[in-house]
Amino acid sequence: MTTNDIHDARQLIAEIDVPTERPRWAWWAPGDATRYHAALINAAPSASMIGPASGGTFRALVITIDLLSLSPTSIVIPRPNADLDRYTAEEWLFRRFPGGWWAGVRPLLAALGWTPTSNRDTSYRSTDHRDITAAQRGPDAAR
Repeated sequence: MTTNDIHDARQLIAEIDVPTERPRWAWWAPGDATRYHAALINAAPSASMIGPASGGTFRALVITIDLLSLSPTSIVIPRPNADLDRYTAEEWLFRRFPGGWWAGVRPLLAALGWTPTSNRDTSYRSTDHRDITAAQRGPDAAR
């Protein structure tokens, strides 16, 4: 697997979504001057999060920043269970993911079909920064 920066979200998903014995990954460089290490995995449910694990796995996107440090920061983004759980800026914050990651990660979520159909643009968009800022302010901010 190449570790070159991939700028097209659909290409990255195609690169990492190939079942092998070892996890596949690539560098994602969306356009916001950040490089993310991305992998798509099958994850086991956490007993601490959902009670006793009843078996089965779910798809998850694992994103890491700063792999060269002694303590890299990673997030695990589970595949949405239903249409209402698809990722929007508001859902992203509701799930307590870091707001600053939204603009860089959203194109990957769109490429996976994990965003609403109205938000399936797989290109990096600077407007995502405004969306997450508005979501962080909440619905009462306009008043």
